[in-house]
Amino acid sequence: MITLTEDEKRMVFQLEGCHRYDAIQEIAIFCRYTRDHDKKNIAENLLKKLRELSEDDCKKLICDIQRNYHLPRKARTIGEMIAVARQESSAQKLEGHDIMALERFDPEVTHMVVFDVISGESPIGDKGKRMRLFLTEAGYQKALENQNKHFIQILNHAKVEQGHLRYDYLDKNL
Repeated sequence: MITLTEDEKRMVFQLEGCHRYDAIQEIAIFCRYTRDHDKKNIAENLLKKLRELSEDDCKKLICDIQRNYHLPRKARTIGEMIAVARQESSAQKLEGHDIMALERFDPEVTHMVVFDVISGESPIGDKGKRMRLFLTEAGYQKALENQNKHFIQILNHAKVEQGHLRYDYLDKNL
């Protein structure tokens, strides 16, 4: 297993997802657009380390840091504040879109669904996985069709209005 520096752990702590490909893409984009040379060097070193890991080892490392890492001081950036909020909520990590995914803020997106994939024939997700997706009206109609075909079981739904979630059932605990 690899050893990460404190700065690398802090960067991993703020990642949205925990899959190797997603993490590498997110860090690579950060490298491309940051103007802070020190942070760019940290990110590039982290990329090298993550690329050496298998998908499973990388996911295990990222999930462990996101669950157990504690910032040495108060959160200073938006990314740190969101990561702390995710950690404190103890919410189950879902496949699909992160709760703060950019899709949530797309003007075309009008629905958020949380669902279980109950069939190996499902066009999205693997059987046994719980997923969250932000969907357009057409996407939501497809989700309802997939539920009628017994490919998925929708557990929770919210209307999305300018990024705000209006849940159908407020007391639904997922």
